Amino acid sequence: MDTTTAITAPHTTQTAHRTLTADLLPAGDVTFMFTDIEGSTRLASGLGAEPYRIVLHRHRALIREVLRTHQGTEIETEGDSFFVVFADAADAAGAAVEIQAALRRAPWPDLGLERGPIRPRVRVGLHTGEAWPSAGGYATPEVHRTARICAAAHGDQILGSAQFASAACLGPQRLERLGYFELRGLPGTTELVQLTAPDLPAEFPPPPIRPLRHNLPADLKPPVERPGEHRELDRAFAGHRLVTVTGLDGCGKTTLVRAWARGRVPLHPDGVWYCRPGDDLGASLLEAIGKRPDQLRHPIETAVDHLRGREALLVLDDVDRSHAWAVEKLLRECHRLNVLAAGIRPLELPGEAKRALQLPPVEVAAAMLAGFCEERGAAWSAADCRALAAAVEGFVPALRPLADVTAFSSPAAALRRLREHPVATLDSAGGFQAAVDEAVGLISGPAQAVLLELAARGGGATVDEVLDLCRQRDGSLEALVELVDVALVVIERPTMEQALYRVPRPLRWLLCGPGAESRQLPVSLARRLVNAVKAETGLVKSR
Repeated sequence: MDTTTAITAPHTTQTAHRTLTADLLPAGDVTFMFTDIEGSTRLASGLGAEPYRIVLHRHRALIREVLRTHQGTEIETEGDSFFVVFADAADAAGAAVEIQAALRRAPWPDLGLERGPIRPRVRVGLHTGEAWPSAGGYATPEVHRTARICAAAHGDQILGSAQFASAACLGPQRLERLGYFELRGLPGTTELVQLTAPDLPAEFPPPPIRPLRHNLPADLKPPVERPGEHRELDRAFAGHRLVTVTGLDGCGKTTLVRAWARGRVPLHPDGVWYCRPGDDLGASLLEAIGKRPDQLRHPIETAVDHLRGREALLVLDDVDRSHAWAVEKLLRECHRLNVLAAGIRPLELPGEAKRALQLPPVEVAAAMLAGFCEERGAAWSAADCRALAAAVEGFVPALRPLADVTAFSSPAAALRRLREHPVATLDSAGGFQAAVDEAVGLISGPAQAVLLELAARGGGATVDEVLDLCRQRDGSLEALVELVDVALVVIERPTMEQALYRVPRPLRWLLCGPGAESRQLPVSLARRLVNAVKAETGLVKSR
């Protein structure tokens, strides 16, 4: 049916002829219904003109009888299609169910064709939206959305939008959520639901339109696989609904969470949705799932309404503590929702599982470095880059600046330069120190002091040694936790019973100079750290 005609054409019926005027049509939040016969062209050609006319007219009479009972206003009838409007979404739901029931229980003639009774299989589409009538109908995109929903249905099926289901106050016992779909010619996505009733069929093939199960950005190139981190996230989500991946800017958090989430799409019936929260997590989330904000409500309230009861995964990239209250609200009110967050620091919410990015195996780091070199036009292999990646212990924020040097020389030349001038090589553009500076600025004074103490110990320290280093300071364990959370300190386990806490080599060069045990602090960041600790805590031991 051509919806452009439907919204302007006058309305006629078999029993009355009248032109619909605006005062005869509901306004504001209204519910539209489209119906048509599945395979009507094939049915008409198979039956012939006169038998098809009998089936078509009986189908029309049954539908009109239901519409009179449920206060539906017929806007247009064209061929085998009806376009109807309701002032009340619940009336529309009742009418849709009764239309299908009436068509199924009505006696249909066999028309002498030796095919048994010929019952047309009708599909119904419903959508609720704001609309204001004009002479003869409605001029609104909501009409086109309803027509597309009807076209996505199968014969005997009732499909509706989530807006319709909410307006009709349909509980889970009366509907099945099918997910988000892209409707041809319409922006964003539409969540479709199927109405159910005891006497109606419930099993149908998926809608013949493209479902939208995620909005994860496409990778411009395949990411280097990090199976160890993927297994860690699998284990974390086995017992938690909120997992945060933390670490310095440039350490690979975004690549990791996107790659892991892409593999989880089949496990979340209501989709995987990615966004960067920015200043307003609710508004960003609505944009991610293709929903419009409500001007009269806070965006996070609208997002909660859309996600309540959904079995979905949210991937929130570049989060900070200012987003914690909104994430907590989502998890408290949407009980089937999981959240994977990535940021420099964890959100520190109840039930949160924290995963700080550790140093990748040297083979993974070498492949990453080779990929960064390739982006810069240098076709070095992972084997070529292995020694260079090992020299910085696979510390990912150090790989990109190394790629700048390697791409314009060679891995061997870059390795020589790194050994001679490690800090200058890594921070030639200032980005490496800036990332460290930002992370350090987020941790407490005691944590900054512990960082300097550990940076001077190339072999790292056990928990007991950390306590001994800082025995005059209260809360030293909390300081160590802060450092691990932001991945300024990594954990190594030489044995199952022993854990070592160590500052990665590139950070030690930046904080304490290239000498393994040097206490000189040639970098402005390190001087700022010492001054801050002395001023705020007075607890740094003198040497």
